[in-house]
Amino acid sequence: MSFFNKHFYVGMLAGAIALVGVGVVATVALLIVIPKTISVGGGSGPGSIPIASMLPELQFPTGDEPIVEWQLTDLAGNETNLAALSEKVVFVNRWATWCTPCVAEMPTIESLADEFADRDMAFVIVSTEPVDTVAPFVEDRGWNLPIYTAKRVPPVFQTRAIPATFVLDETRRVIYAHVGSALWDAQSAIEYFNSLFGSSA
Repeated sequence: MSFFNKHFYVGMLAGAIALVGVGVVATVALLIVIPKTISVGGGSGPGSIPIASMLPELQFPTGDEPIVEWQLTDLAGNETNLAALSEKVVFVNRWATWCTPCVAEMPTIESLADEFADRDMAFVIVSTEPVDTVAPFVEDRGWNLPIYTAKRVPPVFQTRAIPATFVLDETRRVIYAHVGSALWDAQSAIEYFNSLFGSSA
């Protein structure tokens, strides 16, 4: 090995050892200094960092939140708003024509709507597809449901998948949510919705 190569490798080794040494010293220093300088509880010691001041403040419901505004258009082109509905209970379902599970559960939603036709309950079935896509699809299947289209979805109704169903009380708070298809005319569902009206029949 030449004189140059010998000293080059020795220098490289020494440099690597020095870097490791610096890293170890820095790590030990941090372990010693951080607990003394950062106060998780927001202490006021010398050099303390108020961690709590960097955290976002939580927003809790106060009971004064406005009713969800959601502009909807029915298949005849008439516009309405979710906030304008006066029914005590509102059943909101998000679906799409291309969604097989959505289509599969729709007859059970229709059956549930028939079951509660004489109760103070509104059904809002919403697709974000164009009305020209939704209307003929619904007509071909003969569904008798209040189906709407919408250009946007409020955050409270946004999910990673559809179908997605939400039950709202008279203050328009979401009191039940389910993502995925379901048997909405099952006895357990009927009993649940009856309970919202204070009855079991």
